Amino acid sequence: MTDETKDAKPFDLRQDRRQWIINSATALGASLLAPAAIGAQNPQVKTEIEKPETKPEKQPAGGKTAAAAPGHFFTPAEHAMVEELCETIIPADGHSGGAKAAKVADYIDWVLRTSVNGGQRAQWREGLHLVNVMAQHYHGKSFVESAPEQRVAVLKVLSDNEHMTDLPEVRLFVELKRLTVEGYYTSKIGIHDELEYKGNRINQEFYGCDDQPPQSS
Repeated sequence: MTDETKDAKPFDLRQDRRQWIINSATALGASLLAPAAIGAQNPQVKTEIEKPETKPEKQPAGGKTAAAAPGHFFTPAEHAMVEELCETIIPADGHSGGAKAAKVADYIDWVLRTSVNGGQRAQWREGLHLVNVMAQHYHGKSFVESAPEQRVAVLKVLSDNEHMTDLPEVRLFVELKRLTVEGYYTSKIGIHDELEYKGNRINQEFYGCDDQPPQSS
């Protein structure tokens, strides 16, 4: 550990988020205002807003993408992000595959898709967006585009501020950890590869126990 790392102070999430939310809102406002400004300067130019039949361009992961496929809760971009979030929490190693190999994102998708709690689903939508904005603020990239160590850094900010449960991104992080562990350790990879569970076995004889009888007074 370097002296710089040792002396580094944890991020102040509540203070920082004001700035990255403002930056996100400013960027969104600029993207919405730009077509209108072009049309105002040149009425002959048709903007994207005036051409609903035009197919939207493919957006990078974490951006504005297609809706979720039938039978799924997450959009493709959200699913890719959740995969990387889960893999950051339980990564693959030399012993067993990680959360991505165990298809934990599919498990979380199923939980949310079948949930009757609309607030839980809304929390995931908002939370994923805010985590992406965090990654953009700290590293200039979406969470999916960030390097592994940058992803860890984003989650560490949330972990260090886990007591701030009034923040949607923190509530998402708490729920993400719970469902990642739940999904992983109920999967074949988690049970058999990671825990090396061999299944129930029948003992061919009774081995007894080594407990000593109580001392008589």
